[in-house]
Parts: sequence; C-alpha cells; structure tokens
Amino acid sequence: MKLIKRTYFYTSVWLIPMIVIGSFFAFFMIKCISYEETDEFLTYEMERLIEYHKANNDLPDFNNVDDIIEDVKYDEPFFKDTLLLESGDNEMVPHRELRFSINHNGRDFTIVLRHLLLGRDDIAQGTLLIITGLVTLFALFLILTVNMVTGKIWNPFYKTLDKITRFKISESVPVFEKTSIDEFNTLNSTLQNLLKKISDDYRHNKEFNENASHELQTHLAIIKANAGKLLDKQQEDARNIDELNKIYSAATKLSQAQKSLLLLSKINNMEFSNNVSLNLAEVLLSSLETFSEAINIREIKVTREIETCTVFMDAGLAGILINNLIKNSVKHNLQQGYITIKLTAEMLEIENSGPEFKGNPDSLLQRFSKGENGNIGIGLAIVKQICELYNFKLSYKISETNHKINVFFKPD
Repeated sequence: MKLIKRTYFYTSVWLIPMIVIGSFFAFFMIKCISYEETDEFLTYEMERLIEYHKANNDLPDFNNVDDIIEDVKYDEPFFKDTLLLESGDNEMVPHRELRFSINHNGRDFTIVLRHLLLGRDDIAQGTLLIITGLVTLFALFLILTVNMVTGKIWNPFYKTLDKITRFKISESVPVFEKTSIDEFNTLNSTLQNLLKKISDDYRHNKEFNENASHELQTHLAIIKANAGKLLDKQQEDARNIDELNKIYSAATKLSQAQKSLLLLSKINNMEFSNNVSLNLAEVLLSSLETFSEAINIREIKVTREIETCTVFMDAGLAGILINNLIKNSVKHNLQQGYITIKLTAEMLEIENSGPEFKGNPDSLLQRFSKGENGNIGIGLAIVKQICELYNFKLSYKISETNHKINVFFKPD
C-alpha cells in the first residue's frame, strides 16, 4: 500500500471515534441551544405579559396564552417539559412550558405559556446533516491538502527512491539532491555512503574473482597440458600412468569447479541482465543434441514431450540452466536407464533413473553436496541460483531409483 493511501486509511480509522463523539456532542449542543432559545422566548413573553398587566390592570386574552389557572399561585416562575397530542399527526409532540403567577384584583392567577420544542428525531436528523456535511468537507480538504503536501514534501523522497530502484551495482553510485528537509538529507547521505560501500565491495570482489580465476586457470592449464604430454610419453610404463591419470583428472575437476564458482559469483552479482523473450523448447532441443553422444554411449532411452515455453531471462543463463539439468540427468543415470522430459508453458519436468539415494533430495541442491561416491558437484546449485534469480520454483524428488526435478516458471 502506498504511503498516501496508508495516510488516508489511518486518518479514516482515527476519524471514526471522533465522528461518533462529535455526533453526540452536536446532538446535545443542538438540544441545549433549542432549550435556551425556547426559554428565552418564553421569558420574554412572560415579561411582556407582566408589563401589560401592570399597565392595563387586565389579564391577557385566552388566545394570547395557552392557559389561565385561577386561584393557583407559584412563588417563582418555572419551566417544565410536557407532551401534547398533535391532532394532525396523531402523535405526542414535546413542548416547553413556563408557568408564572399574577395577582389580579386580589386573586391569584397562573399564566401558562408553551412553545414547541424540537423532537429527538428532528435533532438527530439535523445532527446527521451537520456531521455529514462537515465530514464531507473535511474529507475533501484532507484529500486536497495531503495530495498537495505529499507532492511537495515527499517529492525528494520519491526521487531518491527512483534512483535506488534504477541503481545497478556495476554502475557508479548515484548523487542525491540536497533538500530543505533534514531527515531526507540524512537519508540521502546514509544511502550514498551505504551504496558506495556496497559498490566498492562489489568491485573488489569482482576483481578478486577475475584475478583468482585467471591465475587458477593459467596454472591448471599448465598442469593439464604437461600431464597430457607425460601421459603420451609414458604409455609403455604402467607404473606412472595411474598417477598421471589422477593428476589430470584432479586438474580437470578443479578447472570445472573454478569455472562453476566464478559463474555462481557472477549470478550473485547480477552480472547477467540481458533479459530477452526466448523459447525454452529450442534451448532444450539444442542441449539434448549436445549430450546426444553421452546418451548413446550409456544407452539411455529418452522420452520427450516438448511444447512451446516462452520465458523472459538472459539467454546465456537459460542455456546454463537447461544444460546443467540435462547433464545431471545423464551423469547420474544408470546404464541403459531412461530420461523422461516434459516441457509446458508453465513448467519443465525431467525424470530419470538413477542410483538409490536415502538422504534429503534438497541437500543435492547445495554446493558440493556429498553422495556415496564423493562430491556430487555444483551443477544443481547453479540451477537453484538461477531459479532464485528469476523467481522460478525448483522441486527435486527421489523415489527409490526414480529421480524427478521440476522447474515451475509461473509458481502460485
């Protein structure tokens, strides 16, 4: 949820109790004002009638007052509420009543004045209209004010956010603008220092990987080349051939591991960013062609069901992903085993025969995981890293001698 929407949400939540309290307050205020105005009017009428009696020594006519009670005296005027039947609506209507006494020609008379009061339903209706109007005006004012304030005050923040979103670690650190708001300046300064540290660490790490890779590869190439020459020369001397084969094999595996580790480092550093829309079916067919010789040598039966599958990713990583999966299914298969491949628009499934594995299949996705014959390698770890990079869901299941790996391109 965006910041401005969150602001509206919390403001609305806090406004609810205020509206309820305000409604009760408005209700009782309208009621008090109604009583005050009515009492003031009745008092004015009482004073006018008393003055009239003093001036004319006569009681008011019945049509000017609500009632005249003979021989009843009240020491002080008093107000009271009463209900009177409204013949038109046939309902009881609230009235305010004022009673006061006048001594006329030696006799006491009580004059009764009444005035219509606002009913509770009338007050509630008026309160509802007032509160609704105020809330509407407040909401409009809040929306306009927050939008204007957000546009001006938060504009530097959104610029910073945009620069961070577009920032790539291989590029130079962005320069953030200075603002009139101290908190944003502190944020920009902290971010700039942090990004500079990350960028420097990335550059140093990349340089180290490239240098280490270059040096390792150079010496490994020398070891392999000389071991190969010695193997050619020592064909007749069986005593040295085994040792030379071990040296050559170890150098070859070390070279492959070095390349794989460098590849993992590049994937982690997001160095593969040339994403394009490509058809995985073509990549899969090409990979099967690459490993066709190894498949034929091991007499593996391949069953495939391939549909068009379009994904948006780096073409190089797509090839690495598919090649590692096919290589894994061939390398860890049985002689005269099988491979079943199914590719749809949503997922890739590769099932193959293989040696029994009693451990946790997820451990095979870790770097240099251990098998019964030693290290299994790093191929599936690379597959896992690529899947995490593109939010693909990876699943590996083993049932006796049946190995199944699934890659879901559109996980739920």
